[in-house]
Amino acid sequence: MRQFRRLTPDRRHLVLEAATGLALAWLLVRGFPFRYWCSLLGERAAGEVDLHPLYSDQQATREICWAVTAVNRATGDHFTCLMLAMAAQRMLSRRGISSSLVLGTLTERDEIGKLVIKAHAWLRVDGELVLGHHDGRFAALSSYLRRSTPSVRGKTP
Repeated sequence: MRQFRRLTPDRRHLVLEAATGLALAWLLVRGFPFRYWCSLLGERAAGEVDLHPLYSDQQATREICWAVTAVNRATGDHFTCLMLAMAAQRMLSRRGISSSLVLGTLTERDEIGKLVIKAHAWLRVDGELVLGHHDGRFAALSSYLRRSTPSVRGKTP
């Protein structure tokens, strides 16, 4: 709480928005099957698709990613990569910034030789991986695109 009070008012607002978005993402992921809420992520496309943005704000993108990861750290890494990407994508969309939430998998063998499938989600903005960094071993299955138009820029619904 002491650290929260030291933040600027803008950063406090971002942290509160991130906390709200993460709570909503947690509720959706844990409470409902994927098929009921996947349409909220945006337009579905096969593989890893990146958008050519109409508007991009690198500073806002960095601040949003910072806020989402700060809330996650403060809660003991309670949220999954999918929840983090969902919250950040929603925050970006509110600011008129297009993004692509990508879902991927990795198949490998564990220490006893059993086949294990791991899932991962990451977020791309303006051709750059901004959240959910990985070493490239994950194969992208699908992307969920949120296209924003310049007329939405700067407005928060």
